[in-house]
Amino acid sequence: MLGEKLMQNKIGSIVAIEPKTGEILCMVSAPSFNPTELSGRHRGEHYQELQARPDKPLLNRPIQGTYPPGSTFKTSQALTLLQEGIIDTRTKYPCNDGFSFRGLRVGCHSHSSPLDLNFAIATSCNSYFCWGYYYMIGAAKYGTPQKALTVWKDYMVEMGFGYTLGVDLPGEARGMIPNSDYYDRHYNRSWNGLTTISNSIGQGEVTLTPLQIANLGATIANRGYYITPHVVKTVDGEQQDTAYTKRHYVSVDKENYEIVVQGMRQSVIDGTCRSANNPNYVVCGKTGTAQNRGIDHSVFMGFAPMDDPQIAIAVYVENGGFGAVYGVPIGALMMEQYIMGGLSEASQRKVEDYSNRVIDYGEEER
Repeated sequence: MLGEKLMQNKIGSIVAIEPKTGEILCMVSAPSFNPTELSGRHRGEHYQELQARPDKPLLNRPIQGTYPPGSTFKTSQALTLLQEGIIDTRTKYPCNDGFSFRGLRVGCHSHSSPLDLNFAIATSCNSYFCWGYYYMIGAAKYGTPQKALTVWKDYMVEMGFGYTLGVDLPGEARGMIPNSDYYDRHYNRSWNGLTTISNSIGQGEVTLTPLQIANLGATIANRGYYITPHVVKTVDGEQQDTAYTKRHYVSVDKENYEIVVQGMRQSVIDGTCRSANNPNYVVCGKTGTAQNRGIDHSVFMGFAPMDDPQIAIAVYVENGGFGAVYGVPIGALMMEQYIMGGLSEASQRKVEDYSNRVIDYGEEER
């Protein structure tokens, strides 16, 4: 299987969804193990050995791994800020190698400034989304930061975060979307948009599963709704459970989804997702470089084709560095295989390259 080959010598996951139906097309958890080891007379010994490994091969990372989504989360922030009227397509914010305000600094890479939303998505600007979030949490129309954050949190929950999606597999994790009570307890009710600024860029307390990130891609591809992701397509002699056919709509206007789609398209044309571009179909994408204790995680979320989506995908490579290093090229190869039914010669060479790349994780407990 292509996904398994691409994830050789790596820790992480790939999840692909058909947006129109919610069907899970691919689910890869790395590292993997030989399931025959859990049968026969020595299955107990093998299970203990697998359980003791620091790379946790028994963890089903696509649905049980909870990670900071990094900059893939900025698409959800853009949708919220647009719908709440905090920004529009003309809104520009400054970025001087990052967000700096009242002694707080969130770094960013160098690019032109000030910038609008389209460019902010394409270039994955931290500062733009920090400013937008800060102004939303402090907006007078909400009255208090607590009420503003509750509005923000409700959008996140509608998008499928903070609770399990209900996939037809056991053990799904819910991730974390902090609410106002959480911050009231930790900061004795004395907090504001600066205190919680990491939320704006998918860091801090925010965690999602790779399935939730892929589902975000499917929701954007559908311009505002998702169908609960599921593995079982049909059961002989039975109708499909309506839980896996119902559309879950987000309270964000379709035109705001179109704005974010254009930003994700721009990211592929001349932004952080350039290596996902394919002459045969139109790709939309968003990178993520998720900070953690060691080397950053490499993340990609995207879908294709833009106006007739067949696949939405999330790639998460632990300690893979920038999203463009592993996440984007792996996601691009997976999309090409599915949409085109095969890979070009150039892409086949890329498969060999990425499958042979080894990330040295050392002995760190994961």
